[in-house]
Amino acid sequence: MTTHNSYFIAAIGIFLAVLVSIAGYYYSRAHRSSQVSWEELFAKLIWIDRNNIAQVALDLVDESGQPRQVVDVEGLEPSQIWKLIGGLDGLEVLETNSEVLIDLAFYVQQWYPEAVVIAERLRLDARELKWHVARLKGAARTGNLEISFPFYAQRAVVTYYLMTRRVLDLYEAGNFSMLAELQKTL
Repeated sequence: MTTHNSYFIAAIGIFLAVLVSIAGYYYSRAHRSSQVSWEELFAKLIWIDRNNIAQVALDLVDESGQPRQVVDVEGLEPSQIWKLIGGLDGLEVLETNSEVLIDLAFYVQQWYPEAVVIAERLRLDARELKWHVARLKGAARTGNLEISFPFYAQRAVVTYYLMTRRVLDLYEAGNFSMLAELQKTL
């Protein structure tokens, strides 16, 4: 009976350690984000051709993010998607930029508390984007990239595209002066 109790106590201890670690991670990230200037955050964005991102994303969804209803229109070929986004390297750039988009939302949260909802949504989107990229990296290791690329890559691009729209909407709703510069980049 004492071994069951010790296992239970050990499990509770591990669970609490994991919770404290997660809380510490998010606390340190929020603390780092609040100490960084907007210019420093903006400089972290890696340039990508936003027109290519929009073309790939809007092939699958409409402007609001809803799936396209038009069935007659032929979609982009996998080779076109590969070229437009720059292959796996381009997807890794999207993954990196998604973290910066979250930080940009955290930055605005200092003056615009409603940004917390958008920041949380962006975190979920970034997790989804990473999942798609991880699937593609796994497919590349197993030699199945050609089969997997169109499905996962286009969905990753859609996720990133919607993230950029959310950040732009957030800056517009808060009437922040940085909106014009973001619109040029995103």
